[in-house]
Amino acid sequence: MMNRALDIATPDELIAEFLSEFQATGHYRRECVARLAALAANNRPEIAEPATAALFASLVERLADSFSPADVSLYNRVFAQTIAHCRQLDQGRALDTVLNYFGLHDEADVLGRVESLRHIKTAAHWRSRNASVRRVVVLSRVTLGADVAITSVIIGRLEDEFPNAEIVLVGGRKAIELFGGDARITFKEINYRRAGTTLERLLSWLDVIEAMREITADLPPNEWLIVDPDSRLTQLGLLPLTEREENYLFFPSREYGAMTSHALGQLTAAWLDEVFDAPLQTSPSLRLRREDMAAASALAKRLRQANVRSLITINFGVGENPAKRVGDDFEQALVVQLIQQGATVILDKGAGVDETRRADAVIARARRVAAASVAELTERGLAEAPNPATLAANLLVWDGRIGVLAALIAQSDLYIGYDSAGQHIAAAAGTLCIDVFAGYNSPRMLDRWRPTGNAASRIVAVDPSRAVDTNEMLLATLAAAKQGLEARG
Repeated sequence: MMNRALDIATPDELIAEFLSEFQATGHYRRECVARLAALAANNRPEIAEPATAALFASLVERLADSFSPADVSLYNRVFAQTIAHCRQLDQGRALDTVLNYFGLHDEADVLGRVESLRHIKTAAHWRSRNASVRRVVVLSRVTLGADVAITSVIIGRLEDEFPNAEIVLVGGRKAIELFGGDARITFKEINYRRAGTTLERLLSWLDVIEAMREITADLPPNEWLIVDPDSRLTQLGLLPLTEREENYLFFPSREYGAMTSHALGQLTAAWLDEVFDAPLQTSPSLRLRREDMAAASALAKRLRQANVRSLITINFGVGENPAKRVGDDFEQALVVQLIQQGATVILDKGAGVDETRRADAVIARARRVAAASVAELTERGLAEAPNPATLAANLLVWDGRIGVLAALIAQSDLYIGYDSAGQHIAAAAGTLCIDVFAGYNSPRMLDRWRPTGNAASRIVAVDPSRAVDTNEMLLATLAAAKQGLEARG
C-alpha cells in the first residue's frame, strides 16, 4: 500500500496491510500504525469511534488472544506508538504531562519500561513483612469473566499472604456485585469506557493514577503493594501506576506459560507461586453478597420442592463481540428443546438493546413452539415467597443485576452460554457449565479461557475454519447438557 493510499484506506485495511507485511517479512510499517492512530484519536467521533473499534477488535485483541510472546512484543510496539501520537495532541496534554512525570518522555521510554515488566518480579521479600502490609491494591481486568478467572485468584492468594491487609479492588461498578460479600475487600470505582475512543480510554488512566495516590497517600512505602493482572486500565502494562516500581507487580497473562495448554486461572496461580516463592492451591472464586445468595437459594429450594427436574441458567451475552455467537436459530431452538425435555430454564436477558431483543425472540419462540409458561423474576419477587405462577413456570426470565444472576447460576444444576462471564462464574461457583466457544482467533485461546474452578466445564467449540452448522452445534450442546446432568445425578 503506497503512502498516498494510506490516506483513503479504512482502519481494517490498514490493519490487514500492517499484519500481512509484518507476518510475511517482519517489517514494521510505522506509517500504517501512525495513520491508524490518527484516525482513532480524531476529534470527530464519527471517525474516531469506528477506527478505535477496529484498532482494539482487529489488532489489539487479536494479538492478545494469540497468547504468543512474539505478539506481546508487537502489541507493545504498536500501542507505544499509539500513545506517542495521542500525547502530542491538544486533547492529550494531560496524558503527556503525567507520562513525563514518570520519566517516560517518548515512545522509546514507554516501550523500554513495558518490556522490563516481562521479567517476573518476585515478591518473596514481602512475605517476611506481611504483618506490616496494610493495603494491597488490585486492578480489575475490566471484563467480569477475566475478573473471575484471573483477578479472583490473585485476591485469594493476597488474602493468604497478607492476612492483616485491606484489599482494594479498582475497577467498574459491576465488580462489586461479584466480590462485595468479602469484608476484606473495599472498592474504588473507575469508569473505563470500553466503548470510548482511544484517547478517552487512555485518559481514563489519569483517574487510575489519582486513585492510586489517594489509596496509598497515608501509608509508608513498605505498607502497600499494587498488583496489575494485565489490566486494560494500564493498557496491558504500558502505563505506569507508581514511581515506586518495586511496589508494583505485573502478571504477564498473555505470555506466561506460553508453551503450556493451561487455563488462565491455573497460570495465575502458578505465577503467584513463583512471585511468592511458595506453592499454594488457589482457584477462581466468587464473593457474592449474602442477600443475593439467600434470595437465589430460596427460589431454587421452592422450585425443587415443586418437583423441578433440572434447573438450567442460560445467558447468550457476548460482550459486544458478535463473532462469539452461533446465531438466532441456535439460541431459540436450544431453549425450546431444553424445555421440551423437561428442564426449567432461567434466561438472563443480558445487557444492551441487542441482547434484550434476542432474548425476547427466544421467549417468543419458546411460547409459540414449546407452549412455555413464562414468569419474570424481579429482585422484589426474589426477596418474597415466589407466587404459584412463578413456581409453575418453565421459563423464568431475569433482567437485572449480575450479582443476582451469579447467585442464580450458583443454585442451578447447569449453566449454558457463549464465551463470556457466565461460564467463569459457573465454574467458580461449583456449577457444571457448557461453554459454546465461537469466534476465537487461535487454538490457544480455547485453552486459556477454559473455565476452571470448583466444577467441571464442557467446551463445545465452533470450528472457525468452516461455516457454522447450527444444527450440529445444537445437537452437540444438547448432548453435552444431557451427559453433564446424568453425570451429576
